[in-house]
Amino acid sequence: MATLEFCDKHNMVAYLEKPEGSAEFHQIIDFLTASHIHYALTENLTIYASFVKQFWTTATASTNVTGEIELTASIDGQAKTITEASLRRHLKLEDNGGITSLPNTEIFEQLALMGYATDSDKLTFQKGNFSPQWRFFIHTILHCLSPKKTSWEQFSSNIATAIICLATNRTFNFSKFIFDAMVKNLDNPHKFLMYPRFIQICLNKQRRLLQPHTRTYPTPILTQKVFNNMKRVTRGYSGEDIPLFPSMITAPETSPSRITSSPSLSPQHTPVSAPSTSPPPIIETTPTAEEPAPMPHESPLQSVQSLGRDEGSVSLNELMDLVTQLTDKVGSLENELTNTKKVYGSAITKLVKRVKKLEKLVKTGKARRRTKIVLSEDEAVKEDSSKQGRSLIEELDMDADFSLVPPHDAEIQEKISDDTEVLLEEKETTELIKEPSELVEDKGSGEKREQEVTTADTALNTASLPFSTASATPEV
Repeated sequence: MATLEFCDKHNMVAYLEKPEGSAEFHQIIDFLTASHIHYALTENLTIYASFVKQFWTTATASTNVTGEIELTASIDGQAKTITEASLRRHLKLEDNGGITSLPNTEIFEQLALMGYATDSDKLTFQKGNFSPQWRFFIHTILHCLSPKKTSWEQFSSNIATAIICLATNRTFNFSKFIFDAMVKNLDNPHKFLMYPRFIQICLNKQRRLLQPHTRTYPTPILTQKVFNNMKRVTRGYSGEDIPLFPSMITAPETSPSRITSSPSLSPQHTPVSAPSTSPPPIIETTPTAEEPAPMPHESPLQSVQSLGRDEGSVSLNELMDLVTQLTDKVGSLENELTNTKKVYGSAITKLVKRVKKLEKLVKTGKARRRTKIVLSEDEAVKEDSSKQGRSLIEELDMDADFSLVPPHDAEIQEKISDDTEVLLEEKETTELIKEPSELVEDKGSGEKREQEVTTADTALNTASLPFSTASATPEV
């Protein structure tokens, strides 16, 4: 399959401003600004080339359970679906149940009223045969909403039907017109990257699921040069300037679109007296050549804003677009919050349980620590008491006048001490007198060893004496 390409003059952004030298186009600009196709004509956004290419490379058509045809494509591994209803909703066309075709006779009759003259019965029409204001109208619809990528000087019966319905204040089903062209593009041998701006608008409604890529497609935009091109005299143009239909520039007398305003005072009529407390009179303004009257399908706010369009004011459609964008953003944020709660809800619950468990463990540890402190304090008290007892005993021992032995036992203890001293003196005397050493023959080795026999071996052991304090105790 050949490489899919963008078309730089297809699905462009309309130019609906009023620069200097464009006064003859102001009526059709006001008409398009107040129409229900304004958003689809003028919405300018960043187009990511990879998204559009992935869509048309992988898109397939199928019928869902409700019998509705849908286009399904894979964008970065995620399935994306576009239907006629989603196009209508995202492009804010409000054309459900609108007209899709007109009889051929009516098409020729209405185009003739727009100044188109031809002897041919072909349903292919030439843009150059119209006067400048009508030509600008057709040119804008061709480049911004039609599926064409070439042959910009002619248009088919579908575009003719759309132009006639808009001009006669009837609803043309642009949603079906655009979606059917997208379905046909799937099997077109000259398939190209159709409607990149509209596809990006639909994908942006699911932007929370998409990660934008770096390479973008520069959105083609009509500029004020279009006015000079529309003023050129073409071969099929009769030279007669055909005005717009009255329904496009005037409103019925009973229309609620009639606007009221307080008069503007010129400097020479500025009152000198104090201002009156009564409200200023209400004067109905009538449409002039510079200020076209509101259209029958406009609301009062739309009419006011369309008249002040050239002064930089914001139209009602722009305000509605802003409200819709904010609503979509709020909805996406709510969805993200819901998904976050689902993902992190269980983790947060586990963390809360763990924190409670840790708090319980900390409290238990503190209680144990208090118990240890109390026990250590008791041991310290005991140790201090023991130290005090030992020091007291040492002081008593150092006191010569204090004795723990009773008086009747003191005499016995003194007698024992005297007997012990006598025994010790006898032992010392015995050690001085030594017997001659005897040679003892070792039977095992045949060697002689000198064995010293002293009286120390026979010394009396005071511990073995048959003496006890009990026998020494005098009888009472």
